[in-house]
Amino acid sequence: MRWNKTLAVGAALVLSTACGGVDDQEAMESLPDFAGTSLEINTEAPAQDGAALIAQDLRETEAALDGEGAAMLEGARMEVKALNDALRQALVPVAELVKKSADAKPGDVLVYGPQDRANATFKLTVRKGVAKRYQWKLEARPLGSTDDTAYKLVAAGGLKRDGEAHRGRGTLAISLDNLKAVAPSFAGQGRLMMSFAHYGQGSKSLAYRLANFTPNPAAHDAVTGAFVGHKLQPSGITRARVLGAYNLPHTATAAKEKVLTSVRHIPQLGGRADLRAWGGDIPANTFYVGSACWDVQEKEVFRVLFQCTGGGRAESCTEVAGSRVGTFQDCRGPELRGDVTAPTGTGEDASPEPGNPGAPDDVPTDVTAEF
Repeated sequence: MRWNKTLAVGAALVLSTACGGVDDQEAMESLPDFAGTSLEINTEAPAQDGAALIAQDLRETEAALDGEGAAMLEGARMEVKALNDALRQALVPVAELVKKSADAKPGDVLVYGPQDRANATFKLTVRKGVAKRYQWKLEARPLGSTDDTAYKLVAAGGLKRDGEAHRGRGTLAISLDNLKAVAPSFAGQGRLMMSFAHYGQGSKSLAYRLANFTPNPAAHDAVTGAFVGHKLQPSGITRARVLGAYNLPHTATAAKEKVLTSVRHIPQLGGRADLRAWGGDIPANTFYVGSACWDVQEKEVFRVLFQCTGGGRAESCTEVAGSRVGTFQDCRGPELRGDVTAPTGTGEDASPEPGNPGAPDDVPTDVTAEF
């Protein structure tokens, strides 16, 4: 099933005009949309990153990680797809609910629903907060239930507009655990919290914190850690840093390593990934670092891995046999060349990547509503 290309919350929306002190149009325009909250790698291939709002099969995605092609890109992309899928889980019901007329409640509150979907009954509440910050929460209860006490918080957030509709500074948090509690057939688990900031001409800066998060534990290992990313417009240049568990090619077995990847993409040129990996069948007190780059068709033109011990100035690294493809000079531009610059740490850092347009606010620590 295809959704609206940008999933603009409130598209074709007609709100009730009898809403007291609530500014209906501003309330609609102060809800988030998918284009403003999703993480992107290659803006020229949105379907590959899960940014085209087409359902992705994560089993097929993981099966494709066979070491052929730009494997370091594939690993990062798998994590981006999983995150974007969770954003869809929250924003599709919001988009559907706000197409209905709202009930106005005291205290500048609009309520949409309840409305049944395939797996649960949803209700959206939007409130006008202080300093023109609008707050919202999405709740769900078991399909067919008429008990208002059965509602659980599925998603919540807030946004203070700055210019265009759905743009500004805001937060969004999703509880897949609560959705599963009311809809047992739902496969996801964990929590996803994020903060976002938008800048002129469509640039954005994003920070996410994941807690035991997976859209499907049978197909995708749960992740706890931070993801960050940004997109610059009008250039379309992107950078992202993501954490995941998958088998790194050129390790001894199929055991999954923890892999922290920093990836960048430059339209009409290509991209590059730098990674740090540990665990799996990588020996204790040892880690791998590596780099790869690819052309505009995402064909890998360079790759190398090193096995390292120690740290800091005492670090000692040896090239992994059979890992090298091409040379750094094969990378398509000077911005994509250079020595391995692997990310540091274990994936808990939510600070932005270099070249960002600005930092978003702090990421929420849990899935809670502001009202």
